[in-house]
Amino acid sequence: YRMKEIIVGNIRNLVGKESRHEIPDVERLRFHTDTSNCQAKACKYAKKFNAEVKKSVNLEENINIHRISVLRAEVYRLNDASCKRGFRYLAVEEELKGKYEKWNSNNGFVREAKEDDSDDNKMQCQVAQAFSHFSYEKSGGEEMVVDIQGSNYVYTDPQLHTTLKMLGRADRGVPGFNDFFRTHKCNFICKGLGLEARTKAKDDSSLHS
Repeated sequence: YRMKEIIVGNIRNLVGKESRHEIPDVERLRFHTDTSNCQAKACKYAKKFNAEVKKSVNLEENINIHRISVLRAEVYRLNDASCKRGFRYLAVEEELKGKYEKWNSNNGFVREAKEDDSDDNKMQCQVAQAFSHFSYEKSGGEEMVVDIQGSNYVYTDPQLHTTLKMLGRADRGVPGFNDFFRTHKCNFICKGLGLEARTKAKDDSSLHS
């Protein structure tokens, strides 16, 4: 849903989102809360990623590595007589501008750079994959930000995999880690940040499955 927030003459274009999946009414608030928690964690990892890229001696000549950010959603409760309980929940965030791209998913899909991509698109692709890899290493192998999508280095609707599967139905835990590493190819950013090249999660047998 497209929305506008008007406060003392200041107008913000917003987007209200609901899950496309069938979710019982009593679970919808939990769904949106999990989504908001994913975004909050992804924001923290994005800030750490930007800081590490900036200070990395190995990457100091690559000045074209753009800072990344993650949109934060707020959960709105709206009155709606058409709903069984008389209201619905929406995850509301700022409207993205520019061309929308999906860089990876929560089930192992990784969007690789194509020959006919622009230089900036190739860079966006590498940044997104390195960010997912970085979040895993930075968390000590406990979490990973995936489902990277958005526009011009601004991401929306990320998902996290966690060893304890604490962040909703799309949190696939260790199998999610392994699916990412099965298709991920380390790029110059991964190498510049000193991230370990992997084909699966570390100490896979000792982690939760």
